[in-house]
Amino acid sequence: MAEISVIVPVYNVERYLAKCLDSIINQTFQDIEIICVNDGSTDISRRILEEYKNKDSRIKIIDKENGGLSSARNAGMKVATGNFYSFIDSDDWVEPDMLEKLYKNITELNTDISICAVHLYDETNQTINDNEKYFNLEHFDSSFDGKVFSYQDVKSFIMDVCVMAWNKLYRKSFIDDCKAEFPNGLIFEDGPFFFSIFFKTKRVSIIRDFLYYYRINRPGSIVQKGGKKFLDIIDVVELMYNSIKDSDCFDDIKNEFYRRKADDIIYRYDLIDVIYKGAFSKKLRKKKFLFDETVFDFDYIKENAPYTYKNLYNIKRKTNLLAYYWSKKKVKIMYKVMQILYTEPDVYYFKYKKLVFRIKRRDDLYNCWYANDRLYFLLKGKYQMSIKFEYSELERSQ
Repeated sequence: MAEISVIVPVYNVERYLAKCLDSIINQTFQDIEIICVNDGSTDISRRILEEYKNKDSRIKIIDKENGGLSSARNAGMKVATGNFYSFIDSDDWVEPDMLEKLYKNITELNTDISICAVHLYDETNQTINDNEKYFNLEHFDSSFDGKVFSYQDVKSFIMDVCVMAWNKLYRKSFIDDCKAEFPNGLIFEDGPFFFSIFFKTKRVSIIRDFLYYYRINRPGSIVQKGGKKFLDIIDVVELMYNSIKDSDCFDDIKNEFYRRKADDIIYRYDLIDVIYKGAFSKKLRKKKFLFDETVFDFDYIKENAPYTYKNLYNIKRKTNLLAYYWSKKKVKIMYKVMQILYTEPDVYYFKYKKLVFRIKRRDDLYNCWYANDRLYFLLKGKYQMSIKFEYSELERSQ
């Protein structure tokens, strides 16, 4: 039995798989089993797994029908024998000492979850961004270094605690006690898993080392396709809500939870293909908790997040018939949410179709979108400004 079970879900990642596996088998912490769950790949990913298994006996291959990332991770957990879990996505890679450092942190402090910082690797331009506080752990001040904490200690920034499954090491006995699983059949699965366990432990720790490389803007990634699966965000938010509603800090965090998760819903609605917008709004109307004035302080939300409040209700009022008409008549939808390519300390890079341009970074910039040749900025609070762009002002992407 290995000390750490590394669970690697694999689906059509032939281009990235070798780099991922190399980074795992060359870990300085060697007492591991590497459980590769082939989730019905149709490319040569399965062949690559077999080649690596022949080179390293610690690799185990599980073959299953395609069921998505959640089901692949769950399948890996069912056969894992280690005392700790690590999840590594097969299009990412890790530093050689990631497991060693996380293991030392979690065992010396006797915690249930240990969290590390994350490099954002942009596949488009092959650059690394370490400036996003959500991933670099800057929301945690120095008082958290070498200390054990719980959700009670991070109430003021609880929605900025990274929920991703892969920059953490988990104590298996704790996960088993929680009966925690990833939500089968859903994408955006990390949030429900994390919140289902985060409120059940009083022992969490961090290390500030950047140990994980998360590949963003990868072609073929399901979270960028805008397909029907984007409807899953509504169920995902409900699962997260169910995890926090009975916690003793719910009243302290509920309005911030609403603002942030409603923004997630709006963002996915804007990106989803127009033929699914009607189904999206129909499903949204069924989630009564999002419109429950006995739970959320909507006066506060309207005051502090008017864009969020207005747009969620606009989505709710849209109909299936309208989306059907748009899709059949191929009416051009002018509204385009900008895709953030990557950030630098002082600059955002955005893309619209084949055009790329730069915007000076501002701490008070809350959201932005493109419509009718104008780029609209929503600043924190009630303020909005817009800039009209001539195509000559835009820099064409290479």
